[in-house]
Amino acid sequence: MADEKRLLVLDIGGSAIKYGFWDGEEIGGTGKVPTPCEDLDGFVAAVDGVVEEAGEVRGLAISAPGRIDVERGAIIDGGAVRCMRGQSFKELLGPRYDLPVSVFNDGKAAALAEIGYGCLRDIANAIVVVFGTGIGGGIVINHDVVIGAHRAAGELSGLCGNMDEVGWPSLFAYQCGIHGLAKEVEVAGGPAGLDGIGIFKLVREGSEAATAGLRSFCEKAAFHFFNLQSVTDPEVFAIGGGISNDPLFLDYLREAVDAVGERFPYYFAKPTLIPCTFRSDANLVGAAYHFEREHEDVGA
Repeated sequence: MADEKRLLVLDIGGSAIKYGFWDGEEIGGTGKVPTPCEDLDGFVAAVDGVVEEAGEVRGLAISAPGRIDVERGAIIDGGAVRCMRGQSFKELLGPRYDLPVSVFNDGKAAALAEIGYGCLRDIANAIVVVFGTGIGGGIVINHDVVIGAHRAAGELSGLCGNMDEVGWPSLFAYQCGIHGLAKEVEVAGGPAGLDGIGIFKLVREGSEAATAGLRSFCEKAAFHFFNLQSVTDPEVFAIGGGISNDPLFLDYLREAVDAVGERFPYYFAKPTLIPCTFRSDANLVGAAYHFEREHEDVGA
């Protein structure tokens, strides 16, 4: 693999297109450009610039939001990147650059990264939960990511936590995205608008409000973990996302699982939590792994 040409990998997000190069072992040469979300011509021009700068590569692997027809490389819906909707990247970009192209959902790509090269290499059944602006991730059964009949398996953001008040505030994404954590700290009497770094700094300094907010946030997440445990009975939950960079987060999540478990009236197994291997590059690594599998190059 070291003598092969590099693989160009793109992770398309609502604010930026992140890119890097896969050499078979790791991602290098990362950078990013703004994402034109509404303008397809502008979007393609942005990709053109990345491909031109990349030079000689052996293929293009893409991670993208939304539901994706993997076989066609087509975006059924692209979340915030609305100009991608209905577009087949294999048809649009493959002939344009004369390169093989693969496309995979971003949350599921993070799960693939762990299956291929990370914490799930020896684990058959798991759920990957990526804490970010929303909740990404993937369901892993028999060493592979479940796609689903509507290409929407593992879209954890849409889980509802309160049937008495169905709406955005009851969704997993709203409750346990980074804005949900900031809101819990504010409700507990802490400063408004903090990011994860600021919140964990206050927790370490002994802030009662920040600690109470973090505990409330983690208990909401643990509630969803118990429900998910009953659905697929995973061996582990692999926890990722930027907030998971701080080891305190996993400590508080495990504490919350214990606390919520004492209140759950009926369950077979308590969720077991482990950290993901990959953090900010997880989507890139997973997209690369999907490309290798699709083109039967794994281990080449």
